[in-house]
Amino acid sequence: MSRPRDVLDLLARSRPARLDPPDRTDHYTRAVSTILDSQTPADVRSRPHLGRTRRAAFMSVGVTAAVAAAVVAGVAVAPHVTAPGPAATSAPQAASASQLLLAAAERSAATPLTGGRYLNLHTEFGFAVPVAAGTGSYTMFERSLSQYWLARSGTDQSWVMTQSLGITPATSDDEAAWRRAGSPSVVRVTKPKPAELRTTPGKVHGNTVDPAHLFALGDRNVSQAQLDALPTDPAALRGALLSRFDGGGSDMPTDRDQWLFTVAASVVIDLPVSNEVRAAAYRMLAELPGVRALGTVRDVRGRAGQAVAYVEDSPGIGRFEVRLIINPDTGQALGKEMRAVEPRGHWSWIEPGAISTYQLVLVSKTTDYNPPKVDVTN
Repeated sequence: MSRPRDVLDLLARSRPARLDPPDRTDHYTRAVSTILDSQTPADVRSRPHLGRTRRAAFMSVGVTAAVAAAVVAGVAVAPHVTAPGPAATSAPQAASASQLLLAAAERSAATPLTGGRYLNLHTEFGFAVPVAAGTGSYTMFERSLSQYWLARSGTDQSWVMTQSLGITPATSDDEAAWRRAGSPSVVRVTKPKPAELRTTPGKVHGNTVDPAHLFALGDRNVSQAQLDALPTDPAALRGALLSRFDGGGSDMPTDRDQWLFTVAASVVIDLPVSNEVRAAAYRMLAELPGVRALGTVRDVRGRAGQAVAYVEDSPGIGRFEVRLIINPDTGQALGKEMRAVEPRGHWSWIEPGAISTYQLVLVSKTTDYNPPKVDVTN
């Protein structure tokens, strides 16, 4: 089916790389206990250099939906981590990336699904843009909100809604530069293409969709039936994902292991798969080399979670660190960030260490409420 341009532009993204399944032994139980016992908050990065994961503007991979963590349908995102326990005589050892991911798999698989007419998903995207002013250049973030109302029966229609949330300065330094420029409500950017962007939210655009053909896995469109049929065994899921690998390219990694991580991360945060499939994806990620734990971090809205990170190389955009932030209480992904390491191409302007794009899961639940009215029907 044809899809409105704004939906295409606001949705496509996400990826991953190398997936060996662990044995299902008491290793899982020990890992879960370790990660949950070591949730003492560490130093937290407060509101880092923001960004936005709008890869749709630069890659033709179908529509990788902004349907993050739909797997935990029935549970709204909880912006907190497990409270620290009583003080111990020795500092708890930080959980490894493998332990965190295995714990997330256990929690995700244990999260019950509930009834409801719709699977309701809200995802915020942020995308870094450079602004040139007479007082000096600064960075702002073009933000958008995507809402998915996916009907769970044939009697209701599914909807996708998108809204510009307006631009905002990336950091306190960028805010100071913006204020020196007169705090303009409209700024002109030249990258990735010339545009005038506003600080105020825009209208809500919406249209009915066929959820059976809304998503993408890797660089190919996939139906809901195909997502429902994904294996729940980590080894089998690895094979199913690898069957879609055709060499990568553009802003997808060409390295097979990195590509696998990218696509597995997409399963975790982007796609409406079952809790069991999402748990299998976590278990694959737990065995990948190069994945490291960052401890407790805060996303761009200040919500605390445990983060793991990996580095990917893409021919079109260079080298970036991808951070996956997880709520360890539920196993639900809170969001994903991309930070520049050695950027090139249309990202060559961004400073190493800065966030180029981000994605936040704001709502993931089932509901009996009707979708809200939109301002513009596409």
